[in-house]
Amino acid sequence: MCLMLCLISGCSATQFIYNRVDIVIRWYLDDYVSLSRDQQAQFDERLDDLLSWHRQEELPSYVTLLDETLVILDEGVPVESARLMADTIEAAANRIQGPFLDLLLSTGQTLDRSQRRGFVETLLAKQDELEADRLARDDEDYRTDIAARFDEQMSDYLGPLSDRQTERIRSGVMEMTRLDTFWLADRRVWITTLSEILIADSADWPQQVRALIAGRDEAQLPAYREGIDHNGEVILQLVRDVLILRSSKQDNKLRRRLSALRDDLAQLAGVD
Repeated sequence: MCLMLCLISGCSATQFIYNRVDIVIRWYLDDYVSLSRDQQAQFDERLDDLLSWHRQEELPSYVTLLDETLVILDEGVPVESARLMADTIEAAANRIQGPFLDLLLSTGQTLDRSQRRGFVETLLAKQDELEADRLARDDEDYRTDIAARFDEQMSDYLGPLSDRQTERIRSGVMEMTRLDTFWLADRRVWITTLSEILIADSADWPQQVRALIAGRDEAQLPAYREGIDHNGEVILQLVRDVLILRSSKQDNKLRRRLSALRDDLAQLAGVD
């Protein structure tokens, strides 16, 4: 989440936000559980270690990723190169999951029963809010929301989109499988199981949580998994087509934004 926040924030704010990611994470955690002073100190120390690892080990790979993105633009955005780039981004996201899970589990082991119950109650309450908000939309509202999100994010890097680009987004969104019902149902089952593990408070609960997370993809309904794969391909083609349709002005803005982002991340990582 913090990586994505950093990347979509825009070049001028990247270093400012990255250097304050610890604050964002602490705010987010505070929404779910109140830590004692000692617990907070332990969490802060472990978080600092994780962010130090991320800066040293992961940021250089993001710099390389952005260098490769500029090459792909020069080559006309070949579909296989775009697909490889998507796989590389997914791999980068997966690499941070393990260290971050370690941070959360080590923090969870310091929580007393009351804190865990409060955490579970908050998880379930937020799930109720999500279901009430997302499932109230009909299909038209759902696709309108997604199209608006694509337009906003791509305009941030390209500038105002042309009619052809906007239409390509609209047609791509119409091809997508609606996944919020699947996602919320999967999330409900996962949160319920997690809650049972935390409330039971068995000595091996961290191992149970790791097993739950490790098996989450396999536990998904086949239709949900197929929808995720289908939408991934639709999004890949959609973004590629919008980039191919970019004007020279959009191309200049995109390259400036990516180059500035690349330089910001390189400075944060201490690489050339």
